[in-house]
Order: sequence, then structure tokens, then C-alpha cells
Amino acid sequence: MKNLAILASGSGTNAENIYNFFSRGNRVRVSLIIYDRASAGVAPRMQAYGVETVYVPKSVWLEHPEEIIDILRAHEIDLVVLAGFLRVIPPQITAAYPDRIINIHPSLLPAYGGMGMFGHKVHEAVIAAGETKSGVTVHYVSDEVDGGEILMQEEVEITPEDTPATLEEKIHSVEYSLFPRAIVAALRKLDDRPVEHPATGTTGATPPPIPTPAEEWAETLGVKYDESKIMPPPMPGTSDTPVNDAVEDTAATAMVSSQMVQHHNKAQDDMPAMPSTYLVWSVIMTVLCCLPAGIVAIIFSTQVSSKYYAGDIEGAKKASDRAQIWIIVAFVIGVLFNTLYLPLALLV
Repeated sequence: MKNLAILASGSGTNAENIYNFFSRGNRVRVSLIIYDRASAGVAPRMQAYGVETVYVPKSVWLEHPEEIIDILRAHEIDLVVLAGFLRVIPPQITAAYPDRIINIHPSLLPAYGGMGMFGHKVHEAVIAAGETKSGVTVHYVSDEVDGGEILMQEEVEITPEDTPATLEEKIHSVEYSLFPRAIVAALRKLDDRPVEHPATGTTGATPPPIPTPAEEWAETLGVKYDESKIMPPPMPGTSDTPVNDAVEDTAATAMVSSQMVQHHNKAQDDMPAMPSTYLVWSVIMTVLCCLPAGIVAIIFSTQVSSKYYAGDIEGAKKASDRAQIWIIVAFVIGVLFNTLYLPLALLV
């Protein structure tokens, strides 16, 4: 069993997606959540699944990183996963876990990476630069911010109509698909490392035969591996041939893709419906009633979808409520202006 520790600072939608992906298998589990903001939504989200959560304040990260290393070792963590974690990992921790910490970044690194480039800021910069593509990168964490070796990348096309909010939505969809696959790849790379043989104290090849790719994926996903279902029976007059690695890898990828779609759809089904943006009414009130109040309503209206797809459900609800309030304000001002001020102005 491989143990994952997920570090997060926000609502935890990526952490939940990773947990759901591995929850049916018996080879990998999310054993620990570490968060650095007392109000982070990841804590209650993952506590609902029975995952242990630990709050580590800013002072510990800056002054006593060895305490975090002790926590990771106490839980026998094999891989540390940064999922929306907005703090630089201290060098003491990267030294203690070399090539065992990975991070996801919402761009095609090395572009739009580095200090201060995270979340919505990345998408705003990409759109402002007029890029035609962006994407998602999963990389190893080093002492250079966003500078570690790239593990996996996937591109996202940008259309002329895209805004930072719509690009962010596209990026989130890719993250949910890419991140679990990258975690599996990182764990398999750990298994492929040379190991020390206890009897001789020397290093050499990895121990005994490992399962074929399709068998390993099946076990990871908690499903039964049945070779007869991967390939149809041979046609009459042909010889029986074993399934080769390419076919196994294709079958494995198909199983993983299906599992990811199921989990992603389940995550979407579990989320409440997006609150109304009231954008149309905001525009109408701006044009017909009161320009200043209408503009404020439009600002809150545009925040609804971006907050919702970022996993901030409460923030989306608040933005929706405020948009509605300012629409009412604009309407009332418009009515008063047309029924009181205009007649008086005409009389004068």
C-alpha cells in the first residue's frame, strides 16, 4: 500500500478528486491532508471521508519545517502531492523527500510559472498575452519555484472568446483527469528505483517480477483483471498470440479513462447547482435604469461562475446574492428617477 499526503490551501476539489480516484483500489490511499490556512475548505471536505487532516500554521513552515517532516514520516508517506498549495516548500523538506513531492500548475511550464504565478493570476496573464494555448503541468518540486522536472503536461486550446474565467474552467477539467494519472506515474517511478538488498548491502535491479501494466492498473483501480475481455478471440485459422505490452497499455488507459470520467461526473453530481449569475438582468438595469449600480451588479454577476468552478461554492452564492441586491438597487433608483426627478425637472 502506497500512502499519499496531500498539501492544500483552498477548498480541496483536487484533493477530493484524487481521493475518489484511488478509493476503490487497494494499492494507493490518501492517508493525510496537511493544510496551512485555518479556514481552508479542504479540511471539512476531506474529514467527511474519514481522512486525517492536520493544520500546520505559517510559523511552523517558516521556522520549524522539521516538524512537518516528522508528521510525514509518522504516517509513512511515500509521495507528497501539492494540490492548490500556495506556500513554498522549505528546502529541508525537499531534501528529506527528493523526487517524492509533486505539484500541479495551471500552465505549460516553464511559461507563466514562478513566484506569484498561481490560480486566476496565471489565466489572466495568459489571456492578456494573447496566447492560443495553455495547459496543465505536473512537476516534481525543487528548491526553485515551479522549476522541478516535468512529469506530465496536457495542452488546452484557447479561443478568441475565452476569458480568464472560461480558461480556468477548461484547466480545472484537465486537472481532474491529468493529476491522478501523474500520481500513478510518479509512484511507478519510485518502484523502478534501484533498491538496497539487505543481504549484501549492494544496490541492484528492482525486486521480483511486477505485474503487467494492465494488471497493475486494474489492481490500482480495484477492478478484476480479465485478459479475455481485453482482446476478442482469435479468428478461425489464426494462432493464439499473447497480449503484448502495447495492447495491455491501451487497455489500461481505457480503464483509467473510464474510471476518471466516472469520478469526475460523480464530483460534478455531488456539487450543488451553480447559483444564478443574474448577468442579463445586470446588463438590462445598467442600460435602462442606473449606470453606477448596474455596473456593480455586473461585477458581482461575473464573479459567480469563476468562484463556482474554483470550488468556492459559498463565495459564488454571496456573489449571486450581491448581484441580485444591486439589480434591485438599480431598479429602485431608475423608478424614483423616472417618477419623481423627471416630472419635477419638466415642471421647473
